[in-house]
Amino acid sequence: MSDWQDLDLDEITEWPLIPQCVVALFLALAMGTAGYWYWLTPLQEELARLKHTEQELRQQVGKRASQVAALPKVRDQIEALEERYQYVVQQLPEEEELASLLSGVNDIGVRNGLEFQRIEWGPRREHPLYYELPINIALTGRYVNIGQFAESVARLSRIVTLNDFDLVFLRQHQNQETLSLKVSASTYRFKAPK
Repeated sequence: MSDWQDLDLDEITEWPLIPQCVVALFLALAMGTAGYWYWLTPLQEELARLKHTEQELRQQVGKRASQVAALPKVRDQIEALEERYQYVVQQLPEEEELASLLSGVNDIGVRNGLEFQRIEWGPRREHPLYYELPINIALTGRYVNIGQFAESVARLSRIVTLNDFDLVFLRQHQNQETLSLKVSASTYRFKAPK
């Protein structure tokens, strides 16, 4: 033990081999620890951050791959929606067709044996994507004829809906009932985007 205390650092090259090895080992451990602490620890943090980024990128690539795989199906759906959209838009009357549409509804009523008291346009209602064009109708006729009228209106090539029915019994003549119908029909016009 006293041999270790007699050793002087200035004469390290003249020390016996075991103390020299112990000091060299201690210095190597100290340098290794310092190098690990100051050089490798920040690199490990960077490595952990990069691994996390890699995981996120893999997830994004997986999502993109599934989106790309679904792209043909989505395109088919978009084409089907566009075809359906065009079909519906074609069922909406143009401005110049409105008079003939009103005349067509009147003709349907007359062909079904109905008598019109009133058929006229109501005030236009604006919605975000379309205009609603109400038609105020008041007519009289038999129940069967009114049903046939409603069916024929539903079969028009243009969209016409019947709303707010007010059906009232008027009279019975020769075993046939006469009814009065007040109804609000509506057609729609596409609102062009601004």
